[in-house]
Amino acid sequence: MTKLWRKTPAWLTYSVLFTVLTGIIAGSLLMTGRSMVWELDGFAQHYPILVQLRHMIATFLSDPSRGFTHWSWGISLGSDQLTNLSYYVIGDLFNYLVILFPKNHIEIAFEFLIFLRMYASGLSFMLYTSTYKFKKISRVIGALAYAFNGYALSTGLHHPFFILPLIFFPLLCYGIDRIILNKSWIPLALAVFLTLFANFYFAWILAIGTFIYLIIRVLSRRKAADFHFLKSLGKMAISVILGLGMSAIVFLPTALFATKSTRIHQAFANGMVLFPPEYYLKMPSAILPTGRAMNFWLVIGITSLSFLGVVYTLRHFKKYFWQNVGLIIALIGILIPAFGAIMNAISTPSNRWFLLANIIFGLATMALIDNLDQLTKNDIAWLTASGIVLVILVWATNGFILNLKAHDAISYGYLFLTVIALLVIFTFKWKPWVKVSLILCLFMLNIASNIIGIYSPNASNLAIQQLNRGLATRFSKDYYNGAQQYIKKQPGFFRTSMAPRYHYNEHLQNLANYTNTNTDLSINSGINNTSVYLTLQNGYLGKFSRSVGNSQFSMNTPIAQGDYRTAFNNLIGVQYIFAKANTKKPPMVPYGYHIIKNANGQPKVFQAQARVNAVPAIENMDGTVIYKTNNALPLAYTQFRTFSTNAYNHLDPVNRERVMTQGAVVSPKNNNSPLTYQSASKNLKYQVQVDRSSFIDSGKKLTAYRLGILGDKDQKQVIEQPHAQVSLGANLQKTKDLLATNRMIYENNQYENRNGLRKMTTDVTGKPLQYSLKVNKPKQTKNAELYLVLTGINQTDGSIADHNNWAANTFLLQNKLYSRLGKLNVARHSLLTPTFGGYNFDAFTNVFHNGYAQYDNDNLSNYRQIDNMVLNLGYSTKSRKQIKLDFNLVKNIKFKSVKLIAMPFNKSYDNQIQKLKRTGLNHLKVSDNQVTGQSHNGSNGTLVTSIPYSSGWKLQIDGKPTNTFVVNKGFIGATLPAGNHQIKLVYTTPGLQISKWISIISWLIMILAMLSVGFRLVLPKKKNRAAHAVNKQPSTGQKPLD
Repeated sequence: MTKLWRKTPAWLTYSVLFTVLTGIIAGSLLMTGRSMVWELDGFAQHYPILVQLRHMIATFLSDPSRGFTHWSWGISLGSDQLTNLSYYVIGDLFNYLVILFPKNHIEIAFEFLIFLRMYASGLSFMLYTSTYKFKKISRVIGALAYAFNGYALSTGLHHPFFILPLIFFPLLCYGIDRIILNKSWIPLALAVFLTLFANFYFAWILAIGTFIYLIIRVLSRRKAADFHFLKSLGKMAISVILGLGMSAIVFLPTALFATKSTRIHQAFANGMVLFPPEYYLKMPSAILPTGRAMNFWLVIGITSLSFLGVVYTLRHFKKYFWQNVGLIIALIGILIPAFGAIMNAISTPSNRWFLLANIIFGLATMALIDNLDQLTKNDIAWLTASGIVLVILVWATNGFILNLKAHDAISYGYLFLTVIALLVIFTFKWKPWVKVSLILCLFMLNIASNIIGIYSPNASNLAIQQLNRGLATRFSKDYYNGAQQYIKKQPGFFRTSMAPRYHYNEHLQNLANYTNTNTDLSINSGINNTSVYLTLQNGYLGKFSRSVGNSQFSMNTPIAQGDYRTAFNNLIGVQYIFAKANTKKPPMVPYGYHIIKNANGQPKVFQAQARVNAVPAIENMDGTVIYKTNNALPLAYTQFRTFSTNAYNHLDPVNRERVMTQGAVVSPKNNNSPLTYQSASKNLKYQVQVDRSSFIDSGKKLTAYRLGILGDKDQKQVIEQPHAQVSLGANLQKTKDLLATNRMIYENNQYENRNGLRKMTTDVTGKPLQYSLKVNKPKQTKNAELYLVLTGINQTDGSIADHNNWAANTFLLQNKLYSRLGKLNVARHSLLTPTFGGYNFDAFTNVFHNGYAQYDNDNLSNYRQIDNMVLNLGYSTKSRKQIKLDFNLVKNIKFKSVKLIAMPFNKSYDNQIQKLKRTGLNHLKVSDNQVTGQSHNGSNGTLVTSIPYSSGWKLQIDGKPTNTFVVNKGFIGATLPAGNHQIKLVYTTPGLQISKWISIISWLIMILAMLSVGFRLVLPKKKNRAAHAVNKQPSTGQKPLD
């Protein structure tokens, strides 16, 4: 047995145990009928983008001459596949294995690739630890602890490529170690290449983490006789430069694009100096339980053995000095928002970077295993006390209650079982293999328990968020109920969109888009849908969308459905809109869109297919109808009037949109034919009203409240009849004071809103008042699109004291006991589950319900403070008398101004758009990377396109290069002379050509260097031995980081 163990490579043992643990994951998913595709970003982004990549690979293999990446018209209004998809798939070499799977089994590929990444992370860790002297079993257990840490288990479910830094960080550290120990620089160069090639975002995190590791290693080796600082520094510089050069073909174009993306302008650390108290209080509870990211993306979730390993290395601080220095730096970093913001590409305070600490946890695990035979009484005492202290901390920081989830209790159970096992090992002088076997069994059971804690719906809500097996494949094919096949047969170039609630995942909070779920499912449909959901988006699209106040704008989805605004959709060429069939009332669609009908005059319905195990909350079971307009503008047309951006900036967002239909918005230097804009919009006068039917400001309403009938139609009748005792005399004076305070809140608010809505507020219980805007002249809203324009928005969040007072007032109005324990529970809840300034705002008319969401400032992907907002309340041929307004979650919202604007749409608008359409290019041809056509104008004008602006688009007029410029705040435009001219636009990814040559040259250097190393390896043995004697390193006796 001993001989077999010695002969068995560590990686093989790791592989066997890894297979056992992944079998538990697969078994959990099989038992629950779930897949590895998360119903949020997994379904909306990662799965459809992987499908897109497989299609790109297959297309390239069938015809390599076309190239691999192109400008894709199916991604929003048009996007570069290389730069827009590089964050997800382009540089992740694992993804290219998807081509080995049939296109009907990509879900299986999706799961396989997650397991493969996790497996590779453990192997990477084993390679890194091979530099140091560890026992074989320690390396195996350390690799398993590293591969199955809480971050890997949770992100594997949600964001598969987030596992990549777990692979690359050990490789980078290994490369640094090789150089510092006077070995080859090639491993570091290859690690740098893999890191930069795979993902520019994680490259930033890994660069800082590797730099910190380098400083620690240099300090730890500074006194070694064989350490040569300048020589090592030179090797590292060569490695980094060469690695950057080899990855340039992907990294440089992506980096250039990222600097002009929608994400480039954000408040540093979301304006935070410190995290809120609840963040610090919840830290102890996050150490052992896995799978749940705390606020600000802190995920720990290590095994009990790893936790005790950390305690052991801290106990022997001097022995593991530099390892502990790294741990302390990491622990300090997660306490400071600015540190997280710097690690998160100088933006939001995300502590996702803490994944790097798992290498320290792995080393600590190995240190404990290596020293099982050397444990002392003091060691055992420290390990036992640490477990007790941790549980006490969890109890105290949760408000002195240990209200654990069932599976969290099991995690602490494994902690004490591990402590008991170590105590037994210390007490009884067992053989080493018995000791290790006991610890290994407990360790494996601990990881298996952690897996079940995430992947079983009996233990975690995370498992419920996974899609049913096969749903991703089925729904991505049936996204439009087959209606896309009809659209594909239609002539010409056009774009498509969808009506409200066409794809609305009822399991999710659709905050970024109030009426549809943002997704990338459409990119594989073969039609040009305006909405995609990507981390990197063209910044010019964001500028256009925000300039016209598109309420659906987010950094991930700058266009969406354009808030269903008529001119917006006409400008970007949306000709068809998908809507659900078989609904109770027709959907709200922009002006000019009419349902497509069959020859018999009935709507053409594309029925939903029969399916097994349907999920109505996600799938469209109603079928699809299509709306079409004749007012969609062509991809390229001519405007004969121009409108300066200076004048444009003085218009309100509604008129900014409308002016683009009359002239090209250009910079002052290109304002050659100024337009005198006459606005057709009407500012509507209104009165602010508050619905007092459920507002408690009198004894009768208090009676109705205590009877539970406040706001009911028969409220008055019930109160006047004999009814249950409500004890109005109880706490009489305090109750009167509350009613008086409510009346004062109402009166003050009415005064503030006397000249228009300025403030929406809450009553003494924190309940928002119910507002409505009564239109003075409702007829002005007929045959018009109605907009609610909010400016100078500023919300006030309820403080902990406010929430406590609201709870006390609620109990008082209810005439219920508010005990000391009840007060303590409310205070505990307010402290541990605070609000972060987020709220929802809703506006209702008899035509449409719209709204927006202000994200909490702990939302690290989408947070931005909303100062201004334009809500489209829909087009209608009927008048609208009032607009009901609601909000929630905050104490009040103040506005600088609130306007109701009606924008008429009629035959005059139709004629204007049709006139513009006639200036479109003749013989328009649109293909990958190229647009051609013929202009035919009687006078000079401005070429206007709805192609998102990029310096990669080059224009030729009659074969002569012509400068382009930004038109309409975000699109490609140019000066166009009169007459007939051949127009040609050709796209090349900015920076790609020079990046290709940099990569080719760098790879040639790398190949020559590798050949040189290979030749040295086959030199005569005598020379080899002599060289080895000179360069032999005493690394086998080293401790990690020393």
